[in-house]
Amino acid sequence: MEKKKILIIDDEKLIVKSTALALSYFGYNTVQAASGAEGLAAAQKERPNAILLDIMMPVMDGWEVLARLKEDPATASIPVIIFTAKEYSNGYSLAKEKGAAGYIAKPFEPEALDQLIKQCVE
Repeated sequence: MEKKKILIIDDEKLIVKSTALALSYFGYNTVQAASGAEGLAAAQKERPNAILLDIMMPVMDGWEVLARLKEDPATASIPVIIFTAKEYSNGYSLAKEKGAAGYIAKPFEPEALDQLIKQCVE
């Protein structure tokens, strides 16, 4: 079975590195992007099975990235999981309303992230 490819879009290098390590343990391939613009380009080029998207990033925040991903026919069907350290009281419903497939707050349990990805890509 081919490994699922997950794009991680986050400006925090340590978060990206630790998340990629955890996902590799669960059998995923990862692609990383350090900014919203880099993430949009990577989504176009790589066509991942799912995207983990941070909200708080400089220049282009995650909500704008999500809107652009959903507007583009080439990336609109890729499940996006909002992946953020900022706790929104209505985070899950806000993410769903904006077109995300899921929502997880950092710090997270790697097993919980794996389960969420499985729900979104299978």
